[in-house]
Amino acid sequence: MKVPRSGYYAWVKAGCPTPRNKDSVLLAHIRQVERENDNNYGVQKVYEELNDKGVSVGRSRVQRVMHDNGIKAQIKSKYKPQTTKADPNEKAYDNLLNQNFADHQSNRVWLTDLTYIRVGGKWCYLAGVLDLARRKLVGWALGSRPTASLACKALAMAVHREKPKPGLIHHSDRGSQYTSKEYKKILKEHKMLGSMSRKGNPYDNAPMESFFRLLKVEHVYKRSFSTIEQAASSLQKWFDYYNIRRRHSALGGISPLMYEIRRNHPFYLSA
Repeated sequence: MKVPRSGYYAWVKAGCPTPRNKDSVLLAHIRQVERENDNNYGVQKVYEELNDKGVSVGRSRVQRVMHDNGIKAQIKSKYKPQTTKADPNEKAYDNLLNQNFADHQSNRVWLTDLTYIRVGGKWCYLAGVLDLARRKLVGWALGSRPTASLACKALAMAVHREKPKPGLIHHSDRGSQYTSKEYKKILKEHKMLGSMSRKGNPYDNAPMESFFRLLKVEHVYKRSFSTIEQAASSLQKWFDYYNIRRRHSALGGISPLMYEIRRNHPFYLSA
């Protein structure tokens, strides 16, 4: 019957549901989906996940059962310190994107930024590089200070993993990390086209901002880290989950990996 073991036992514990209690098995499935995704999925993603698992159910029923049982995505918001600051002595690149985030080809546009994470009572900083088309995190680095070297380390990881062709657009804010000579040298070496947001306009790098917010509310704010090594290990696990399994609304409700497969696999290309 393709019913998970945990779902079956939840059904038995509920008293082998009669028609009056017919939502118990579905509730067990929903709770399992939430456990697998750290209680971060709302109605739409739970509905999509259940149907992909072979549980045929309507969205309205999923919404009703979740509402009746108080199940909803658990998110939190916290204080945001400054991560990047413009250097008035360094020249910024022109904005080549102009908020056009509709790219469909992998490794044609990369977005990058820095954010903060509390570790052992102090702020640590995360530099990330995101492929726009797949919304896939392709490079990252965690350190105690938001330096140009930290940003360079994240970009070096992305280049090593993805090996992009010349002409890739690299978009960031005007932070001193990205206008530094050290960072610009890497862009030049790999023939990347620099692009930067306008002053004080976070919407010019919205997908990157969205990724960091997702990381915070779904993972970071639910945990405490004692050491930078512990934080890095935890982040790596979430990044793997995000790239491989987490459904993304901008990709039509599929994961970055599944998007990549559908864009490149002969079966999907000929369909």
